[in-house]
Amino acid sequence: MKNVFFRPRGRSALERIRQGQIKNHSKLPANPQQVQEHCRSSCLRRRTPGFISDISIIMRLSSVFKHLLVFISVQSFKAGVQTTATADPCYNYTALDDPWRSPDNRYPPQYMCDYYVSWNGWYRLFIHGQSVQMPDTCVDENSCGTDAPLWLNGAHPAVEDGVVSRDVCISWRNNCCHAHSNPINVKACPGGYYVYEFVMPIGCYFTYCAGRGIFYSFGWAVRDTNNPADGNSSVIQLSSPFLFFGRTYQQIYVNNNGYLTFNQASAEYVPYSFPGYESQDIIAGLWTNLNNSVRGFVSYQQYTSGNILTRATQDINTHFPNLTFNASWVFVATWNKVAYSNLTSTEASFQVVLISGSNFSFILMNYGDIAVTEQPVQAGYDTINSTHYFVIPGSNHGSSISNLRNSSNVDVPGRWAFMVASEPGNSILKSKSLIYS
Repeated sequence: MKNVFFRPRGRSALERIRQGQIKNHSKLPANPQQVQEHCRSSCLRRRTPGFISDISIIMRLSSVFKHLLVFISVQSFKAGVQTTATADPCYNYTALDDPWRSPDNRYPPQYMCDYYVSWNGWYRLFIHGQSVQMPDTCVDENSCGTDAPLWLNGAHPAVEDGVVSRDVCISWRNNCCHAHSNPINVKACPGGYYVYEFVMPIGCYFTYCAGRGIFYSFGWAVRDTNNPADGNSSVIQLSSPFLFFGRTYQQIYVNNNGYLTFNQASAEYVPYSFPGYESQDIIAGLWTNLNNSVRGFVSYQQYTSGNILTRATQDINTHFPNLTFNASWVFVATWNKVAYSNLTSTEASFQVVLISGSNFSFILMNYGDIAVTEQPVQAGYDTINSTHYFVIPGSNHGSSISNLRNSSNVDVPGRWAFMVASEPGNSILKSKSLIYS
């Protein structure tokens, strides 16, 4: 702020008299009170007739000024309220959809750097159109498309916390937090997503990681295999056997119409209702008439090492807290923005994740945006002769299928988790079936 200089006010008549600057002061009263009274009356006599006194002017100006201040304050408050509402970063953000930011994109052919990005305002993270969040646990170096990835060193806030500041760690040289980059602001938004006020990192090669939504990483960044248009995969040999209710499988098929089978591929697009008492085991993420030749893609990948296994281990131990589990194999099948039949304006995004280790087997079903449909639909699983089966509530009605992204049996909107061991009592968490508004 610049210095403001004030001009001193003129000395009073009393001071000037005392200093001898008023020569003819014999006519003035002798004591100070009389001098002040004389000056006051003299000043009033010198005014033009009809003028009000200085005191009256000051009082009126003061009153006007107070009303003006109130008016300005009210208008500023109104403007502030309007600005806050329209500037809420939960509804005013830039979508950042860079699949290479995934923690599963390791040792990329080209290393990225966020130092040269012109960051401005708030950002929401996506991968292939699916909302994700910045990792708030350690990520491996040489991941997220760069040498030294950036992750959030602190838990994500709740909606009621508003905007919070979080430290940012740099993962490098076998140290999860080898150094710190510039902190960023984070806000939790209604609807279960987060926005971030990214700023320029302290150098290169650093990039902000994107991941840790309910979807496991998929697409070209993790070198998924894509299914052909409107068909199914060829037989996929599993690198580790998968136990499904007492039967052990060494192979699997990803069928484009939304389900997995073990013994043979299937192009059937009209689902039967579970229990079907059929002669095959089937895992249906969303069995209906889908067509990836119109829109979207179907892809898959299996893992026996890396941070996908770390994440699967964390997820299973969270969803099944009475277990001590370590994942040794993960299979991820993804249907991303696939259209219904020939309806190009519709899309469905979901994922089926198979996890095994230590004689335990699990299924995770993750749901993103799914359009309503008039087609028959079915989600869940069914075994040979229906000795074990489960239908996700509401998933057999096309008019309510969009609610899958808000439903769960493990307190994670959009996710359903199942233990598919041979013991019926351990197969699902029936007591925690929830629908989130």
